[in-house]
Formats: sequence, C-alpha cells, structure tokens
Amino acid sequence: MNKLNVGIFDWVEESVRPASEVFEHKLVLAAAADQAGFHGYFVAEHQGTPLCIDGSPALLLAAMFQRTKKLRAGALTFCLPWYNPYRFYNEVCMLDHLSHGRLELGVGRGVSPIESLIYGLRSVDESREKYRETLEIFFEACQSKTLNYRGKHYSFQDAELHLKPLQQPYPPLWFPSSNKESIEFTASHGYHTAFLGKLADVKPQFDRYREVWEKHRNDPGRHSAHVRTPFLAKTQHLVIAETDAEAEKLGLEAYWKWAGHIHHLTRKLGRPDVHKSEPYAEDSAQRLITGSPRTALEKVQEMLHVTSANYLLCIFSFGDLAPEHAQRSLELFAREVMPKLG
Repeated sequence: MNKLNVGIFDWVEESVRPASEVFEHKLVLAAAADQAGFHGYFVAEHQGTPLCIDGSPALLLAAMFQRTKKLRAGALTFCLPWYNPYRFYNEVCMLDHLSHGRLELGVGRGVSPIESLIYGLRSVDESREKYRETLEIFFEACQSKTLNYRGKHYSFQDAELHLKPLQQPYPPLWFPSSNKESIEFTASHGYHTAFLGKLADVKPQFDRYREVWEKHRNDPGRHSAHVRTPFLAKTQHLVIAETDAEAEKLGLEAYWKWAGHIHHLTRKLGRPDVHKSEPYAEDSAQRLITGSPRTALEKVQEMLHVTSANYLLCIFSFGDLAPEHAQRSLELFAREVMPKLG
C-alpha cells in the first residue's frame, strides 16, 4: 500500500460565473490532468447547497470520459439512498462502458441529513437501510440476468438486465468517510477510502485499516476482492503560484469562500459547524497548502509523512478561485511537485 498515487477531488461549487463556465472549467481541468498523468478525477454529490451544483455526477463524469483517454474518474460518492437501485445499476454500467473501463465507483449514504430530507428521508436509520439495500441490489444485478429482490424499501421481480459492467465483477469501490467506525467495514472488504478529519487522526485510522485489511484480505465474499492494493486517500486544498505571497493571497480568499459553502446548510439552520474548517489550524478537518512549487512540495511531503496516505487527492479548484489560477496550480504541481513525490 506504499506507492503514491495522485488524483483530483472537486466539489464543483457554485460560482459568480455561469454554471456552463463552471462545468467547462472542470472538463478542461480533467483534460489537463489526463495529459499530466494523474490517476483519477473525483467529483462530489450534494444537493440543495452552493457546495455542489453537479446534481447528477454521472452527467459530468460522462462528459469527462469523452475529453480524456487514460484518466479514471468517479463520484465520491454516489449517495445511494437518493437513487432508484435499478436505474443506478444501469447508469453505472453505461458509465463503465462509455469510459472504456475507467470508472471508479464511490458509494455512500450521503453525509448530510439536511440534504437527504429533499428525498423524503426522515432519519439516518432510514438512509442507512436504503443505502444497504441499494448496494445489495447492485451486487445481485451484477451477477444475474434478471433481478429478483424483496427488501424493506425495494422489490423487483424478473426485471431484465441487458447490461453488465465492463470491469468485472464491477468497477473498483470507494467508501470515503469522516466516521472512524467505518474503518472496520471498509478495510475488511478492501474498499478504497478517503478519511476526512484532522491530520493527527488520519494515520491511526489508516494504521487500523491496514491491520484489518491484512487480517481479512483472503476472506471469501469481500466486496472489493478484485482490488489488490487499496488506496488510503487524503484530500488537500492546494494553491501554487510563482511566489508564496501570491499563492497565499489567492488560497485564503478561495478557502473562506469554500468554508462558507461547506457550512452553508448548518449555518442556515443556526446549527454549529460539523467540522472545524480553518486554513492553518492543527485541528482543522481540511487544511490549506499554498506556496511556490518548492514550498508546496515541502508542505505536501510533510502532510503525506504525517498521514501515511498512499493516495493524494488534490483540490485545485475550490471556493471561487479563478479558472486560470486553478489551472496554473495543476500545471505547476504536475511539472515541479508531482515528479518529486515518489
């Protein structure tokens, strides 16, 4: 699990720019990442918040696959309780074929109960039940010609299945989480994961993952038995410019805009922030790195050492950072930082 892979994570936030320009910017970034040799590009799924305006990640991913040749891409995550399971299965199969087998499949129940209310989900328990049933149905559909399933929330009888994923038995699975209790599940099944939390908490969780994964790596019935080496990812806000001063100025402006977006729903309801979001605080769940390429390299190396992550998820485009500045960060990172990370 030690080889470092590098990808991109993107919330696809609301901007003062038209949505058409936002989406085009993401496609341009994806094409640049493809040319630069990044492993993957991952987008969020949220609803009813300026944090995320890609109401259907599959649509944006389909467009990305048409603009790229080698780059893998996926959602972190598809929020399963918000989907009809039969339709979700077929859309995943379509994406896998449209990408020629480059889809990464992130699954989860959706982190925000406020957003889940839009879909009539009144409790975390209901959301969790629908998540589990949808995942069960997906696995069943992957190995059947017709779908027969009866659960608490969904039932299907002799529903014909004319598509199978291109990647067998299905695309690589991701289960990112800020919940420490999920480590046992993700590790025992071998899911790729990304942990959201302060830096000091990451390595203990990844150490625990490695311990559990090693214990269960040969168990029958593991969901990700077809994945040999799990990714343990850490997201990282990054702004790189020619000078430290310019990068910090741009980074702080973008960071505070992003922080307003990520806490928009809880603040709207007068609730406390779920995670501490400050650019340089030790206990911040999402810290900021800015600087020249040399400075950024030193800071990224330190972050990777502290966390023991083997997958770096760079966040180049966030807040309302101008597209040309996000593009420059990616280009400087790819040329002057990434080759030196090992």
